[in-house]
Amino acid sequence: MAPRTKVVLVWILSHVGIPGNEKVDELAKLALNQEKHDDKRVIWSDIKLKANTHLEQLWQTDWDAEVDNKLHEIRPNLKERLNYDERLNRKQETAVSRLRIGHSWITHECLLNGEQQPYCTA
Repeated sequence: MAPRTKVVLVWILSHVGIPGNEKVDELAKLALNQEKHDDKRVIWSDIKLKANTHLEQLWQTDWDAEVDNKLHEIRPNLKERLNYDERLNRKQETAVSRLRIGHSWITHECLLNGEQQPYCTA
């Protein structure tokens, strides 16, 4: 939705005859007859912030459901950034990440062959 999009709410009488809703209808009609109508606007940045927060929570919930995930052990909270040395270039960061999660050409070959991964005892 664009920042200056106009949103129009339309009341559709779909709950007619449902017990208890007559009182709601009565109160809604009274509200329409009042002189003062507050023009409450929703700021686009507020909507975006709320949506992003909700999506981050969903993503974190999915991430927490991961089992046997080595990267989850290293980075359990998705919002926290990993602290790399600023002097490392992209290739070096990739190498460090692979070492931390145990993913290398050696372990990858073992996974493809269905073998046990080598374990460093040093």
